[in-house]
Amino acid sequence: RPPAATPGAPGAAKVPRWSSASVAAAIALAYAAGLGSRVLLPAGGGPPPSTADAFSHTTHPDMATDGFNWTQLSMSRANNFPSGTIKYLDAATIKERGAMHAWHTTFARSIPALVSGLGDDVAASFSGWRREDYRRHWGEKDVVVAFSPDEMFQRGVLRSGLRRLQAPHRQRMRFDAFLDAQAESERVIPPLEHVAVQQSPSRDLSDFGLPPLPPFVEELVSPTLQARNLWVAAPPKTSVLHYDWQDSVLLQVSGTKRFTLIDPARLHTAYPAVMLMENLVRTGAGQFEPRLTSREVDNFPLANITHPDYDRHPLLRDAHVMTVEVPAGSALFLPAYWFHQVESFAAPGELNVAVNYWFQGHSLATRLYRTLRENVFVNCTLPAAPGQLHPCRNSVLPEDEG
Repeated sequence: RPPAATPGAPGAAKVPRWSSASVAAAIALAYAAGLGSRVLLPAGGGPPPSTADAFSHTTHPDMATDGFNWTQLSMSRANNFPSGTIKYLDAATIKERGAMHAWHTTFARSIPALVSGLGDDVAASFSGWRREDYRRHWGEKDVVVAFSPDEMFQRGVLRSGLRRLQAPHRQRMRFDAFLDAQAESERVIPPLEHVAVQQSPSRDLSDFGLPPLPPFVEELVSPTLQARNLWVAAPPKTSVLHYDWQDSVLLQVSGTKRFTLIDPARLHTAYPAVMLMENLVRTGAGQFEPRLTSREVDNFPLANITHPDYDRHPLLRDAHVMTVEVPAGSALFLPAYWFHQVESFAAPGELNVAVNYWFQGHSLATRLYRTLRENVFVNCTLPAAPGQLHPCRNSVLPEDEG
């Protein structure tokens, strides 16, 4: 065997240099190549053990407790924002430095940002609008409307010992019909039902006098834009904790939204889960029938962020949780895979109105968190062991569903 060449000498092989991001990407690919199974069994095979620790039968238990330091280190995210807060930007800075500067300081590093003034002109054009103003201008527009028995427009429920995600009844109708349904529901206290324009898609929001792309960041969003959505509600309304697969810019037009966020670098602390969806079918005002579907959803976790149950979800104590309020005229840059719960507020007689733009930024951070999400979850489609509480049981459930 010939003697090894001295490093730096003629003929010596070049030693590749790996950046921390390259190492992180390689580890992510290693985890992804064979650990992406949707079957949750322990390493030794056989049925899941009977235990109170839901993550004891995740696809890769070590990742739920020890597999996150490399992600945080590779992104150097601990130095990018202080614990418990987010970035704060303003429209003037984005206009001066450009959309791609905003990208590199937020989405590329998976850091949410509140951007003041991004939608000031839009919000000003709707300032002071009452319901009749919306009826006059939007009445003939078609929108997708959700009907829910209460202000929680999604929830986890147990049916025959299995956890399901219950989704509201949705149907397309004219905007003036939505206002009529809303007014009818409010004739009694508490309301018969809660009604909202929820994630109503639009090809061109300019039909509503809204921008087809978020101001000052058009070049960032336009190339990979996937959806434009309109949101309208008379509070109270809550979208429970979940994440989206796409990067998002939310533009607040009227009222205020409060976002409670969980950093995906500690994604396991929210107890990600896979469960079947149950749709509510509205049979009359305030009357609903649940219908089980075959659709699996995996973006709603088990943890309750506003009423935490630390006995059942002890890892939640280690979650990096932050809260931000988005007033009218401001925008929230929300990277993919950030868990968020959203509460809507508005002055009496006014509506909470917002639009969001979903696009695919394809940052390294998004790819890392996608890999984590594919490997760390609890399977709520499996029944509980005899005599054991279901690991996917909600923290608070009606007694007749326990």
